[in-house]
Amino acid sequence: MQSQDTDLRDPELIAELAELYSQTISTLTPRIMVHGDPGVLSGTATRNMIRTLLLAGIRAAVLWRQCGGNRLRLIFGRRGMLESCAGLLREARLHGVL
Repeated sequence: MQSQDTDLRDPELIAELAELYSQTISTLTPRIMVHGDPGVLSGTATRNMIRTLLLAGIRAAVLWRQCGGNRLRLIFGRRGMLESCAGLLREARLHGVL
C-alpha cells in the first residue's frame, strides 16, 4: 500500500475543495441550503469545511451508484457494510494508520 503524505485537515486543501464545490455543484438547482447558527456559519473556515463535506458526500453517492448501488442495497446490505468497515478500521489501526 502506498503511503499518502497529504493531511486531509490542511486548511489550504479544504479551501481548494470548497472552491471546487462553489464552481461546480453550487451552480446547480435546486441549491443545498445549510441552516444553523449564523455566528458559527459566518466563519470562512466553517463555510469551507461544510462545502468540502458536501462535495465529499456527493462524490460518495456518485461512486455508490457507479458501483451498482441503489436504495434497496443500502437498506438490506447495511449490516454487511458495517462489518466491512469495522474490518477495515481494525486493519488500519493494526498498521498504525489510525
